[in-house]
Amino acid sequence: MDRRNIGVIDIGSNSVHLVIGEYYNNEYFQIIDDVKVNVRLNDKLAETGKLQQDRMDFGIETLTMFVSMCDAYGIEKVIAVATAAVRKASNGADYVARIKTEVGLDVAIIPGEVEASMDYLGAINTLDVKDALLMDIGGGSTEFVLIKDRKKVEAVSLPFGSIDLAEKFDLTDEVSEKKLKALDEFLKEAFSTIAILKKAEGLPVIGVGGTIRNVGRIHRSFIDYPLEIAHNYRMKSNDVKRICEMAASMNLAERSNLKGLSKGRIDIFVGSSHTLERVMKHIDSPELIISNAGLRDGIIYDYFGYNEDNLVYDIFELSLVNIMLNFNVNIPHAYHVLKLTENLFEQLKPLHGIKEDVRKMIRASAMLHDVGIKLQFGNHHEHSFYIILNSGLLGIEQKELLMSAFIALNHRTNKKIHISEEYMGLLQNEERHLIDQLSLFLQISEYLDRSMDGVVKDVNCVILEKEVQLNVLTTGHSVFDNMIINECGKKFKRVFNKTLTINNKVIISRR
Repeated sequence: MDRRNIGVIDIGSNSVHLVIGEYYNNEYFQIIDDVKVNVRLNDKLAETGKLQQDRMDFGIETLTMFVSMCDAYGIEKVIAVATAAVRKASNGADYVARIKTEVGLDVAIIPGEVEASMDYLGAINTLDVKDALLMDIGGGSTEFVLIKDRKKVEAVSLPFGSIDLAEKFDLTDEVSEKKLKALDEFLKEAFSTIAILKKAEGLPVIGVGGTIRNVGRIHRSFIDYPLEIAHNYRMKSNDVKRICEMAASMNLAERSNLKGLSKGRIDIFVGSSHTLERVMKHIDSPELIISNAGLRDGIIYDYFGYNEDNLVYDIFELSLVNIMLNFNVNIPHAYHVLKLTENLFEQLKPLHGIKEDVRKMIRASAMLHDVGIKLQFGNHHEHSFYIILNSGLLGIEQKELLMSAFIALNHRTNKKIHISEEYMGLLQNEERHLIDQLSLFLQISEYLDRSMDGVVKDVNCVILEKEVQLNVLTTGHSVFDNMIINECGKKFKRVFNKTLTINNKVIISRR
């Protein structure tokens, strides 16, 4: 498989960021390195209108290191962009010319609308969301994108961000009611000029950027959330308000000890987080959906042709196949196990009575149940649990992802399901029972294809008073009936209170 690398450098107002992605077939890719340096190009820009010499020098040092990293990775394509600080500064173009001379890097200064469009591509190609208002508050600008039916309807960029607000309203240390009131008046006036906000009333907010990721991290720490996954983390509006008010009540020293708030944002967090909360209140938004994908991801998707006219059609499926390819999963076996699991689920509906939509959980656990073999075959189901939970699988809710991982973990045991103590608070009794049921279907299906040759062509379940007859049609050879009963029979009896029996019929001989 021909794998190539691409590098994206984002010269932002607060930080300079390098992302390196590995891709193949111009379709499947994964991030293999991600480094950020807080350069603060926006420092004193509001006062002077210019980038400061020490900040520019630091930026040159940073970019020199990034180019060296790209060389070490053998990057074939490097895309470098500069955003708000450079485009607002009177000496921004001169700085870009200096970067070309001293670093040898071509940098494009992109308009705010382009920045918003790339944010949109990064988020909409990685989140299963149809209608929303996207908000990206960076160091020197704030972008909004109205999304309807996954399409970008309208975009706007405002010329202020977290650094501007912290400087303008003196929010770096103690935050008084007077300061917040002045900020509120400023935001109220700014919002009144943005027609896009009126059209976004009642929609969830997709949050992009470091400020909003920090809001999520603080909240996860606050509630002792066991998953440290930023992408697709969701917060109710009241929870966003609580976190923002808590940060605003602290001085600089106290915020430095606020778990989840990165050190590079301690002095600029209050103004930007407050702006997020006010936007959500202004449009009566019920929920914040945090996107870990934004500008840099959007640039990569755009490079691969996933643009506004050609969005990723099925986020979940593309991501699933990407993970399978990265971990060398036996794809024919995985698809056959999935088919059998889905058949068992459908035919045994009168028995299990599951009414919720579990299609993604079945698909994720069946397709990735063997992914742990890449690390080690022995106890590979335990490795599969960790990989599924930390693989970056897209297009699925976080709780569904956790349950998928537990389904895969429990597909090789006939004991009571294993749920780690740290996750117990996230899973209700009915959800644990659901894991028990689906892991059983997966376990039976894997044993039906234990020879990994697709020998089972069809299954027919007959539900009787005290037993379930599993009629199996195979080609070439029979399945190991006794092995399946020995491995799955006790679990079937425990979960459904019925005896499992198997009748195997070879319909075509290959000899």
